[in-house]
Amino acid sequence: MNISINYHCRLDQVAYGFALLATIFKQGHPPNLATYNTLIHRLVLADRVFEAVELFKKLLRDKLCEPNQVMYGTVINGLCKVGHTSKALELLRFMESGSSRILKDAEFVVQAMARRGLHPNVITYNALIDGYCLRGEIDEAEKVIDRMMERDIVPDIITYSRLIDGYCKKKRILKAWRLFQEIQDKGLIPNLVTYDNMLQGLFESGNPAAARELFNKMQVKGQVPNICIYRILFHGMCKNYQCSDALALFRSLGNKESMEDVRLYNILIDGYSKCGNPSLAMDLFDELLLKGLKPDVRMYNAMMRVYCKEGLLGKCKELLRKMEESGCLPDRFTYNIIVRELLKKNECGEAEIFLEEMINRGFMPDHATFENLLVRIPNVGKDSRLRTTVVKLTSVERKDV
Repeated sequence: MNISINYHCRLDQVAYGFALLATIFKQGHPPNLATYNTLIHRLVLADRVFEAVELFKKLLRDKLCEPNQVMYGTVINGLCKVGHTSKALELLRFMESGSSRILKDAEFVVQAMARRGLHPNVITYNALIDGYCLRGEIDEAEKVIDRMMERDIVPDIITYSRLIDGYCKKKRILKAWRLFQEIQDKGLIPNLVTYDNMLQGLFESGNPAAARELFNKMQVKGQVPNICIYRILFHGMCKNYQCSDALALFRSLGNKESMEDVRLYNILIDGYSKCGNPSLAMDLFDELLLKGLKPDVRMYNAMMRVYCKEGLLGKCKELLRKMEESGCLPDRFTYNIIVRELLKKNECGEAEIFLEEMINRGFMPDHATFENLLVRIPNVGKDSRLRTTVVKLTSVERKDV
């Protein structure tokens, strides 16, 4: 039965897993710890964290099973995932000391943990560090590592990777770089996630040369870049006006997965359009279509910006039609691009049509579109569909916030 429940949960059919659980109860066979661990874990993965917590509470309240460290770690990880780091911290502190400080909404959880004398492991601490880093509370994350050391729990490469990411997001790039060097002195080997975080941090802090040097060193050390690394690398290079180098590297990959990655094409197309080479951006788009790859909405938007920048409004509208025919629905960026360009060309009648469609789909003009819209409204006393549209915009329920 556990195998069946696990099978359904892995297929994202958690409801079927619970249906089987009910069947077990009816047949008089109590589920074991592995069953509940599977269900709680899968609820967390499905972003149903609070349901996972409720199930956890029920297990303790009804004494259905004895939770182990894995279960507590899963619940703490889930709480951190949805930003409830403070609750997770209370749970963690109790696991450490057995003190009477408890979660306000789950006293029974704390009491049960005290009876069991469970203690957190490195996985539990990593979840908490991740939670603090996601909230930008890097100093609190450092305190967690200090507590780990005090309790003789050795941080692993996952611990340090999350902390490096936290430093980079807070623009503390020198601290991140020092830590990156220190962990190697301690004998830890950076993994792809570590390099991912460090490369992104270097590019975003304006150090493209250091990032490219690190990319070369990681390959010398035997780390094979994955598609995520290449996306970070190409995005950083294009953002720093190194589009030609990025394209040369792209051509040299010879890797089917990378050469047919729509997001890599999107990065290159967007990069070339911003670097002042729209013709090459258009060539790359044609190349992508010839390969039979399917553009996503971000790709279509990037190409529409290219066409608009080149004054090719007709091609932009044609691309919108092809986009919808291919089953890719426009988003708020799509509408803002085309409405803004129509207004600039004083094609107000057609702009009104797209604005109506935009509003009906729950999207709103952005600041730049509004500015173009307002200056084209005629004086008071003259009939204007644009004025009617603006009035309607003040009452529409937004879907894009």
